[in-house]
Amino acid sequence: MKSILYTRLIRPKSTSLVSRSKSIQDKVNAISESKLAVIKGGAAVGKSTLISNYIKDKENHMWLSLDENSNDLSYLWTYVLYGLRDKLEDLSLYIDMINPLVNREDIFELISSMINELLSDEELFIVLDDFHYVEDKFLLETIEYFIANSSDNVHFVLISRYDIPLYLGNILMRGGVVDISSEDFYLTFEESKEFIRNSSKVQISEELIKEIYSSSEGWIGAIKLLLTVLNSNKTIKNVPKNSKLFIEYMNNEIMKSLSQEEKDFLIKTSPLSYVNPSIYSSIAAKDGFEIIEKLIEKNMLIVSIDEEKRIYRYHNILRQYLMELFDKYEDKIKSETIDRLTKSLIQDENYDEALSIYISWHRYDDGLKLIVKNVQNLVSTKLLNEFPLEYYSRSMDLTLITIFFNYLNLDYERCNIIASSIKEDSNNEFLNSIRLFTVILDNSATDNFHFELPREIDENLNILTKTIYYILASWILGFWGECSRAFDMLELIEESNKLLQNSYVDLMCKYNRISLLEEMGRLKESEAGYKELNSLINSKNNKACFKIFKTVGLPGVYIKQLKYKEAQELLLEANDLLNDLDGRDAFSSLKIGIEYNLAEVKYIKGTIKECEELLSDIDKYEKGSYVYIQMLALRIRLLSSEDKIKKDEYDKFINTYEYMYKNSSYKGIIGITYGMALFRLGRHEESLEVFKDVASLSRKNRAGYSLVYSLLWKAIVLDKLQTSENRELINILKEAIFYSREEEILFPYYVNRKLLNTIFKKFNGQLVEDKENREFLKKLERIVEIAGENTLILSSREIEVLRALIDGLSNKEIGEKLFISVSTVKTHIINIYSKLGVKNRVEAVNEGKKILQ
Repeated sequence: MKSILYTRLIRPKSTSLVSRSKSIQDKVNAISESKLAVIKGGAAVGKSTLISNYIKDKENHMWLSLDENSNDLSYLWTYVLYGLRDKLEDLSLYIDMINPLVNREDIFELISSMINELLSDEELFIVLDDFHYVEDKFLLETIEYFIANSSDNVHFVLISRYDIPLYLGNILMRGGVVDISSEDFYLTFEESKEFIRNSSKVQISEELIKEIYSSSEGWIGAIKLLLTVLNSNKTIKNVPKNSKLFIEYMNNEIMKSLSQEEKDFLIKTSPLSYVNPSIYSSIAAKDGFEIIEKLIEKNMLIVSIDEEKRIYRYHNILRQYLMELFDKYEDKIKSETIDRLTKSLIQDENYDEALSIYISWHRYDDGLKLIVKNVQNLVSTKLLNEFPLEYYSRSMDLTLITIFFNYLNLDYERCNIIASSIKEDSNNEFLNSIRLFTVILDNSATDNFHFELPREIDENLNILTKTIYYILASWILGFWGECSRAFDMLELIEESNKLLQNSYVDLMCKYNRISLLEEMGRLKESEAGYKELNSLINSKNNKACFKIFKTVGLPGVYIKQLKYKEAQELLLEANDLLNDLDGRDAFSSLKIGIEYNLAEVKYIKGTIKECEELLSDIDKYEKGSYVYIQMLALRIRLLSSEDKIKKDEYDKFINTYEYMYKNSSYKGIIGITYGMALFRLGRHEESLEVFKDVASLSRKNRAGYSLVYSLLWKAIVLDKLQTSENRELINILKEAIFYSREEEILFPYYVNRKLLNTIFKKFNGQLVEDKENREFLKKLERIVEIAGENTLILSSREIEVLRALIDGLSNKEIGEKLFISVSTVKTHIINIYSKLGVKNRVEAVNEGKKILQ
């Protein structure tokens, strides 16, 4: 679980020091009747105080104070989830789903699940303070989605200095927007008088109140500053009117009124977002609680966050000035102070705050040390982007995690900038980890990108770094068809995850494992794995984001087994799920995957025209891209036997393949398609070498499905060339059948049935000699369209007798029905047994049902 700063989730404690006008109070009261309230105003106008006083009476509320780090998907949503933790069934899974290992598109499914869990009869108020820190476009989209789709019992309050960059149209339709702006916050003279007298511990004359009001123009922040100065100076003359000059003047006047001990306390704790005075004992060996109490008595701009734990924060106006003073300290004093502050923060497991301080004062080497030990505990990985480029060459931990974070946030430009900054004299392990990303960013596996991956990487690397590396390596190895090595990487991921304990990673490993099992031709294990995974996913209502596993992965298994009805049902369900993703990044890739499988289903069903229509617009994909060559390859595999492929399409595929893949170790189904294209163009000898190569690599990599496919094509080519002895052909077919029969791998036989028809006719007698093959061969005979020929060798009368057998008639009943003697019936049955190759009445009935259906 992440180490978060709970002070961000505490509503600032405040006392109402002034009775606000009816107009602003009416707006505040309307919050409970609206979907969204936007509270906008400059610094120190009383925005947070106004809402805090309103929310404190609401039993069901969540307050989140944002900061500079909040413009980060993982950071902001981690805090939102912790703030709502009492209302969520499985907080740990939600947290796992927004860590750097997860595709950011999943956040919408997470939000949908969370919306369902927040549905209640009880009103819930969610306050995001200092919302102006949120600027990232995608992050804003997720917040807008959350607000627009939440149930009517949830009310959102966004407090900001500037306009809220959200589209409010949908939100307006769901319940309206309350708008409180800067003009609403400025106090009238009477309100200012009440505020001043309630705020100050000394008597202030009417004349001085008028001066304060004139100088402050009703701005609460200015009034507070003036009251602080009055504690010592007793005058506000010569105060500049320009706001920036005013704040600078006031801060200077405030600092003059403080003791050196008080100044030191304020300045040396100013790097902290939240101040627990106990930390000061490690800085100056003094009682920080005693000092801060004196400062509060002087009306300093200090906000109490947690009265019980005595945690505070400095108002932004004051803190900004204090940090400028801190930066003017001698380097030695600054360095010592930062050392002590960060040491204390790290001891409290507040790693984000410590890293933020290191980066703010350019202590990058110390930041690297923290990353090596604790990057997996950071809430905001966006901080990693703050390092100068030269530092990425110094740390594989920093580089790998930062690039991966940016990749999932679709900032490919930043990925490439960091990758390009890595020096060529880095070790191979480092360089290869960067090249893994290059493969993924280019979405390809060309010759230039095949390189040796170690089974394990440096044991001294951070556990998150290792996990990311193994995830990428398993993906790439699976892409290259190296199933055995991909499995090795999955084992390493699982080992790493024992320390990370990330449930999302665990589910992804399970999914990748069953995908690899499918590629290996272990279809029954893969199907069982999918069903187990779906059961696991469905056991929790809030795992809606994983539903796509069920609908996208399993159809591939069913297609390989020619179970097109089961596959089609799941793909239709996937299409329904896809509608919810329309307009999002995940939509296009999932849509391609569904169309890919649907084309195969259409082909199995025999609706060739529909299949062709699905694969007709290949040119809409970028030429030479992975998607383009995959879809063109599918078109060739499915439609070449239907004479639907033109010569220029074969040429186009061959040219693309030879440019990208010919000399690489990546073969698989793309390599098989290359051999098919060569065969169709009459380049038989070349195609044979391709299929031999694919078969050899498939055996080596335990890629059983590709092995079956390539063996069948090897047999087809050898039969065409007629240069091989029958024994070699028979052995090739037997090997293909051996790897197919237990797992019911049928699709490669079906899609090539017209070419296999003659071969199976020729060698069927030798193949059935192996008893283990007989049942499977009966299926293949029907698939390659030779089983139906058994009906041609049956006489019309024998067919009539066979149908009667299927209907369950006795020999006597058959004779009476066909007007023949019982002995004649027996003769026909004996002939039927012989011609169908069966031994008894039951087998004859079963075989008859297959060929007469």
